[in-house]
Amino acid sequence: MTIGATNSTSGLAWMTATAAPRPRAVLSASDLKRVDLTTLAPSARMAPVAAPPSLIDPTSMLDAMKDAGVTSDDDPSKLFAEVYKDGKVVARLYNGGSATTYGKAEGIITGENEPYEGGPQLAQWRAAKIASALGGTVKMADTAQTQSQWAVTSAAESAKRDQAMAPYRAAMEAFRAQMDAWTSQTSTTA
Repeated sequence: MTIGATNSTSGLAWMTATAAPRPRAVLSASDLKRVDLTTLAPSARMAPVAAPPSLIDPTSMLDAMKDAGVTSDDDPSKLFAEVYKDGKVVARLYNGGSATTYGKAEGIITGENEPYEGGPQLAQWRAAKIASALGGTVKMADTAQTQSQWAVTSAAESAKRDQAMAPYRAAMEAFRAQMDAWTSQTSTTA
């Protein structure tokens, strides 16, 4: 099953992580020695850094968005249309333009060279492309929106998401500022 046709940086992160040089020497636990922090110069000690615990646990962010009433684009309440081939659903398209494809419909939409930025226009274009490629039919959902309806609901959803994520963004900015301060402190004393 393919979900959506969006760009992702996960492949880049994987390539970066796997392309890192391997350590040349291997340390065993017996090689490690305890360091008494009180003997270090104050400039060598790292100030306590407040780690924002909610940023570490994505579940709390998802719960905050759920509590704010934010739903994902592939929520059944946002279904735009389904594409059928031989009586079976081969694709589901959502008001925001995302798609879930099954079987022979996988890979038909790639996210490249699409004429629309998002919304029902993109969903309609993708549905037509899949139906045409497979000789299937498109069945519009009762929850399908027009582009102008989607623009209003998308803006409201975005505002709810921004409000729910504000504490996490603020915590992350505070964490970054603290790390920047520590970095500049250690680089000037080294």
